[in-house]
Amino acid sequence: MNNLLSYSGINTKVRAMESNLISKEEYTKIANFDSVADFTAFLADHPGYREIFRNYDDAALHRGDVEKLLSHALYLDFAKIYRFANAEQKRDLDLLFFRYEVTILKSCIRLVYSEEEDYDLNVFDPFFIKHLKINVPALSASSSMEEYIRNLKGTPYYPFFEKLQASGNPLSSFDYEMHLDQYYFRKAWKLKEKLLTGENYQAFTSRLGTEIDLLNIMWIYRSKSIYNLEAADILSYILPITYKLTKEQLTRMATTNSMDEFMDIMKNTAYKEMYPALLNHTMESKYRQLVRKVYQLNKRKYPSSMATANDYLYQKELETGRLITALECIRYRLSPQNRLSYILQ
Repeated sequence: MNNLLSYSGINTKVRAMESNLISKEEYTKIANFDSVADFTAFLADHPGYREIFRNYDDAALHRGDVEKLLSHALYLDFAKIYRFANAEQKRDLDLLFFRYEVTILKSCIRLVYSEEEDYDLNVFDPFFIKHLKINVPALSASSSMEEYIRNLKGTPYYPFFEKLQASGNPLSSFDYEMHLDQYYFRKAWKLKEKLLTGENYQAFTSRLGTEIDLLNIMWIYRSKSIYNLEAADILSYILPITYKLTKEQLTRMATTNSMDEFMDIMKNTAYKEMYPALLNHTMESKYRQLVRKVYQLNKRKYPSSMATANDYLYQKELETGRLITALECIRYRLSPQNRLSYILQ
């Protein structure tokens, strides 16, 4: 009972924030906007985004500016929840912050390989500036991966990147990002043993374990259907962690000689729902649906945990992604009906 009471305050706060998520009716309205200015004016007056737009002239914002603000709306909400949390609750949120930090690292890698401007720290909540272990301005201004890695000296990420660089293999932005994802999942899977207990441990394990299983399935599928990789190469990329998949199933899927064999094995796993999505090329959408289902289940199953907060933050992450998609649809002048189908997929 005491543990349930200790989570009642933060869960009440999160439910109030949840009321500001964008509704299906509002997405329909967004799909009918004719310009970025209309879109921005709507968000600047929306309770879920008003705060992040308040210091900007929404009429003067370009599409790229709006995308950056949307990306950081998630971080602003995270900071609000973190400030409200107690020590036990913060340990759960620290693992999520680790994920956000890895996302920022990946964004900075893309800047090295592109001609885009440096990361705009003005859109960060001061909480993020204080808690980040990395120097975002230096990383985003790096002109090469060698400089990028030098700018990570003194952080927990430096040994990982130094080892990658020492391998001597030519690496693309995609390669660095994929290795960084693997680093996150491996380390987070270990950190949960040290940081979490009780319902927080159970909820996090089911959430991350499901993600790892699904990502491995999708990577094996792409490796075979698109990249035509050898089994040894596939095995070197997949995460050596299983949750509802068995190690035998994972190995068999990676080493099959044909797509038919792969599909036969996959549809007899706990993730058989992915089967039609792989066939009709909607696996990314199905992945999000299945992960969201785990968040929702955790919310009901583990009331004395951060499951409610994590479900909200995942919804917010999906929402900001949909809004960025809406911006792209406006840019390419798709019909409102087509826009809505893209936004909600």
